[in-house]
Amino acid sequence: MPTSVGWRLLGAGIAAVVAGRVFAIGELYVVGFTAAAAVVLALAVRLVHPSRLSVRRRVSSTMVAVSDPLDVDLEVTNRARLASPTVRVAEAVTMGTEVQCIVAPLPAGAAATRRYRLQPARRGILEIGPTQFADVDGLGLARRRRLVENRTRVVVHPPIERLAPPRLPVGGDLSLPLDSRRRLLGLSSEEFDVLRPYAEGDDPRHIHWHSTARLDEFMVRRFQPSRPGRLTVVVDTRPPGDLAAVQDRTTSVAASVVCAVLGNGDEAQILTTDGRGTAILAHRHDIAAALEFLAVLEGGRPTIDIETIDSASVVVAVTASPEAIDDESARHGLAQRLGARLVITHGDDASPAAGTEGGWIHLTGPDQLRGLWPLAPLTGRRTPVLA
Repeated sequence: MPTSVGWRLLGAGIAAVVAGRVFAIGELYVVGFTAAAAVVLALAVRLVHPSRLSVRRRVSSTMVAVSDPLDVDLEVTNRARLASPTVRVAEAVTMGTEVQCIVAPLPAGAAATRRYRLQPARRGILEIGPTQFADVDGLGLARRRRLVENRTRVVVHPPIERLAPPRLPVGGDLSLPLDSRRRLLGLSSEEFDVLRPYAEGDDPRHIHWHSTARLDEFMVRRFQPSRPGRLTVVVDTRPPGDLAAVQDRTTSVAASVVCAVLGNGDEAQILTTDGRGTAILAHRHDIAAALEFLAVLEGGRPTIDIETIDSASVVVAVTASPEAIDDESARHGLAQRLGARLVITHGDDASPAAGTEGGWIHLTGPDQLRGLWPLAPLTGRRTPVLA
């Protein structure tokens, strides 16, 4: 179809042709006919000689924190046997405005790369694409649009503070008697659980000489697979925790804690007070699942509908409840309800602080958790969950 310039030229040409016929002015007729013919010829060329361009999009990362830059590279290749026309490229971005660039004519088989940068301002899923090509002739009179359905999905997750990995108790049913069993056997190594009599084929390097001398029998160390610790982060989505601005903060705290746990080889889980949550995350590559859950977390309910939390898990509650910030008894009640050893509150009313005995950290802004985190007690008896 004609461009805005083409429409104006076509209108002027038709008007000149009509005026030339009416007033019998040959020159005006010729000028008008030439202008209209130029637009028609440009349209014909666009129909007969469309561009055959392919596009390949590369992003610097498929997961990016809020406000971090995201670089996007578009590689446009001319698949035709003739040179391509000038092409305007437009990319749709779900969390921002449309991005546009111009690709000059490319020889057959040639490629050109265009780069642009995005800086997402909020959590969510950023979808880039589809890509629209608009072929434009050299005079800018006519264009032909073509849509390429290629989309790229980028997770925009909450900002993460790098925390020291917490020292979690060993998980599983055998976590409590493990230390006692080692003390009874006189063992100090953390590499094995129990001893057993030597059997043919055992590695002599595993012989425990102290026990062998005491029992007058060869004893070897029996290695057991490690039982990772487990931590559950509960995000309070009761009002005001259901507001987007508040969840931007609470999800950032939850993401920081979970990344520290998974990065240390332990297990983690994220739950919300209204019953949503992830499965148990057991590997470093599960960090992506945790961050995506927190990226799209929205809304909440005024009640606590959480199911019973695994008794082997250390629970950390993250809340923006004013009662939990101002009232110690309310905070203790929330900890009992969730079985939490640590409550992290977020609000602007008081100064940031950490209660080394009360299991409480209070934050007022970003980049504060790292300094207070080492003071958080995550060991000790777990508060029972109330029905």
